Amino acid sequence: MHKAHDIGHIAVTSFIWNSELVVIPATASFLEKVWGNFANWLWTMKIGMSFGLVMGALLHTVFKFYPPTFGKNLYLNTLKGIIVGAPAGVCVNCAVPIACGINRGKANLESALSFMFSSPTLNVIVISIVFSALPIKYGIIQYGLIALLLLGLVPLIVYVMNKSKVEEDNLEVSACAIPLDQECNKTLLQAVTEVMKEYGKNLWSLIKAAVPMMILAAAISAVVVEIVPFQAIFSEVTFSGLLLTALVSVFLPVPIALDVIAAHYMYTQGVPAPYVMVLLFTLGTYSILPMIFLWQEVSKKLSIGLYAMFVILGLIAAYAISLFV
Repeated sequence: MHKAHDIGHIAVTSFIWNSELVVIPATASFLEKVWGNFANWLWTMKIGMSFGLVMGALLHTVFKFYPPTFGKNLYLNTLKGIIVGAPAGVCVNCAVPIACGINRGKANLESALSFMFSSPTLNVIVISIVFSALPIKYGIIQYGLIALLLLGLVPLIVYVMNKSKVEEDNLEVSACAIPLDQECNKTLLQAVTEVMKEYGKNLWSLIKAAVPMMILAAAISAVVVEIVPFQAIFSEVTFSGLLLTALVSVFLPVPIALDVIAAHYMYTQGVPAPYVMVLLFTLGTYSILPMIFLWQEVSKKLSIGLYAMFVILGLIAAYAISLFV
């Protein structure tokens, strides 16, 4: 709600943060700007990332004691991920620890991906900001492509990945790996202690995996956002300019709703519509953080493939808006 209030009231000073801890003066050197971006990104993400770590460890723990029974219907599993992700209200970066917990809890990949992509885009406040801050054509293209992504491309990608794997024998998964009578003989205190120990172990495991990802993402994006000459790129609409913008904006780890705030600000400053549309679609849907997570824990091909897919979708969005302008 605070970010919704910021629409039209603040100037966008960075594409990766919107809460200032370190003031970056206009005369700052390159290294000072990089340090400011690095510190301000971490400061901006502190609440969302903390929530993501806590929730990711919780899901990992719950799924250990109560293994999820999602079934094999890719579309239904994707829909379940969307239903949980949309009201979660976390950015794609903060959704990474949660998706990691889902994945480590042996849930299916399509639910983890649909959660990660729907949380920053289908939150009711974000949707309302898109349609209130920009002309309706931007919202139509934005959510037409989001629907294509979630209901078409995510199930298709997982289907192709599953087909490429060697099918395993049917295995029955039981909820408990120890005899039932032993489990039932535990006292409430013993059961709670076991669950809390498991939660602590999963939380620490997730912190060890996710926090280095966050620091690496902050450092790389702090450099990239200073190197890319956005002002020069936005002066003229060219394919190379749109491609470079998409390559960078898909990569940047932005907080939730900053994509809409940035797109609105660029729109009011007279930036050509194709660039505004690219920023709106690509800034908040994917980033270096989910890339690192997928690279390390799921599939290197999936990590790079999704990056390429979002770049292509960003270019499609740019040329689609050109039809209306």
